[in-house]
Amino acid sequence: MDHTDTALLISRCREGDASAVEALVQTHKASVFRLALSMLDDPAEADEAAQDAFVAAIGKLHSYRGESSFTTWLYAITLNVCRGRLRKRRARERLAQVLHALFRAGGESGSHPEHVVIQHETDRAVWRAIQALDDRQREPVILRYYHDLSAIEIARVLGVSDRTVRARLHAAHERIRELLTGKADLR
Repeated sequence: MDHTDTALLISRCREGDASAVEALVQTHKASVFRLALSMLDDPAEADEAAQDAFVAAIGKLHSYRGESSFTTWLYAITLNVCRGRLRKRRARERLAQVLHALFRAGGESGSHPEHVVIQHETDRAVWRAIQALDDRQREPVILRYYHDLSAIEIARVLGVSDRTVRARLHAAHERIRELLTGKADLR
């Protein structure tokens, strides 16, 4: 879909055209889901996050000014939804750890079933290394290598300069190298 088609679709969505909203969602559904999945590493949660992102985007469509591509704007919203979910997930995990410590819950802490996102062992090691990065490094890596965004597009999504994006990518590369060569722990 080119820029003119997207602009027309957005205009129709703003006017309340339900078929235009459906078309807009269908056009971007796969890429938004992929971004959410790469951030959350859980297909069910990624699906919910993608839906939340579309609800938020449709609700904020009046604020879209066209200063960046619609996809970049939509990715920024999706990333914010995922960040919120990750914050809640971390809070739940901390609470579970505290409760386990308080009640001395025995047994395994319960491992989550691996999702078949990455098929080869090397890819899994790289994915684990990426997941071990902090958010400031992980987000640009995912946007660059899993979603093929340029440094300028990533900068727009994250609300930082492209120089900051390049610095974060460089730091992430170094950290991943350390993790994969065993010079640092994955967690």
